[in-house]
Amino acid sequence: MGPTGRSLVELTGDTTPDSIAVRNANVIITTPEKWDSISRNWKYRKYVQQVGLIIMDEIHLLGSDRGPILEVIVSRMNFIAATKKEDVRIVGMSTAIANAQDLAGWLGVTETGLYNFKYFTSGRR
Repeated sequence: MGPTGRSLVELTGDTTPDSIAVRNANVIITTPEKWDSISRNWKYRKYVQQVGLIIMDEIHLLGSDRGPILEVIVSRMNFIAATKKEDVRIVGMSTAIANAQDLAGWLGVTETGLYNFKYFTSGRR
C-alpha cells in the first residue's frame, strides 16, 4: 500500500508481479502491448472488467506502428464497458496534434471533455 492507501502494480516486459497482486491492485501501470495481451481474456479476468479509468500517454502514436494496439485497447475496453453496462473513462494525453477534435470524437469525448492547451512561444502569453 502506498501513502494514499492504494496498491499499485507495474506490468511490463521487465516486471512480472504475482497474479494476486495484480487482482488486488487499485492502479495498474502497463505498456499497451501487455494490456492488450492481458485484456484479450477479459471474460476470465475480473480485474479487467472492473477498470473504470484508462490513461493513455502518447496517444498521438495512433498513427505509428503502435497505433493498432492502441486502437484495439480502446475498442475492447469500450466493448467491455458496453457489455457490463458500466462506464470506462479514457483519458488520452499527447504532444500537440492537429486533429484533436477527430481524435476526441473517436474516443467518445464530448466537446466539454476536450482540453487542447494552446502552444505558447517565448515571451507570448
